[in-house]
Amino acid sequence: MKYIFTLFLICSFSLLKAQTPYTIGETHTLHSSILNQDRIIDIQLPKNYSNENFSKGKYPVVYVLDGDFNFALLASLERFSTKFLYRPQPEMIVVGIRNTDRAKDYTPTKSKEKTPDNKLMYETSGGADLFASFIEKELQPYINKKFRTNGFNVLHGHSFGGLFAIHTLINHTNLFDAYIAIDPSLWWDNKVVYEQAKKELKTKDFKNKSLYVALAHEEMGSSTDRLEHGSTIKKFCEEVMPTSNLYSSWKYYPDYDHGSVPVSSSYDAMGAIFKGIELPVKEIPQNPELLKNTYSSFSKKMNHLFVPEESLLIELIKYTQRVNQQKNAKKIIDYALELYPKSSQLKTINKN
Repeated sequence: MKYIFTLFLICSFSLLKAQTPYTIGETHTLHSSILNQDRIIDIQLPKNYSNENFSKGKYPVVYVLDGDFNFALLASLERFSTKFLYRPQPEMIVVGIRNTDRAKDYTPTKSKEKTPDNKLMYETSGGADLFASFIEKELQPYINKKFRTNGFNVLHGHSFGGLFAIHTLINHTNLFDAYIAIDPSLWWDNKVVYEQAKKELKTKDFKNKSLYVALAHEEMGSSTDRLEHGSTIKKFCEEVMPTSNLYSSWKYYPDYDHGSVPVSSSYDAMGAIFKGIELPVKEIPQNPELLKNTYSSFSKKMNHLFVPEESLLIELIKYTQRVNQQKNAKKIIDYALELYPKSSQLKTINKN
């Protein structure tokens, strides 16, 4: 009996050793002449990006600040949200930008705030515009050249990263199509970005730009600066955002604090930005025109062409066939072949 148990442990251990480690994305090192340093970038491609059975589609990109922490979250959400027929967002390339000095990269002005012993608290701060230049002139061209992108870009930032997102929206508006600011540090430098936003959002054209803001909960016993942090975000959402022609939305998260709020709000943010892209799946077998109409309406709303992914179309065809709507399945096949004429999978389905 002891021998059998030992053999079982050895076999189990051998099986565990034989497993392939699960990894998220791949790591690239990009030298920046603008920042005068190497930057580490993590990149996850859509699941079927390199699958030879699929056509070579093009994809939107989400750029994730604080990539050390938030890349894995956004990469996992992309996989989860595009796995089934009900998809609140499209398949995307996820780009995580790891930090070197986040106070420098994400803040727009030099802070004069001091420690109790009279030293500057953020002595390297004020490099946001330089960092935006790095993204515009080095990072985005690198991603666009190396991968199949469709030109639609999203910026995701939390805390200082959220501050950078709103600053970039105001001052480098066309750098991204959609901006996500999770519990942004709008208190920074006597609310300099907040004050600028009050002026710029009223007068500047933000048509076809999207912004989602998440507000975390702060306990009443929190310090004055923490409570001011939350109240400034709330004022921004209630009083400043509505003065613009932004496609904007926001949400308060009473069950999440500043550190935990990215988990829930990131999912909500992607759903808000891509609101209108999720298909009425149950209705499509009886009315396949809804497929084309949904993407046509969404593309018009976003002022950017979006088409259903090949993987989604194949699943819709299979679903429509399962519910015995063969003629309508053929209509979806024909539409899919218009979008992906070189697809071997679609050609095989069409023959059958």
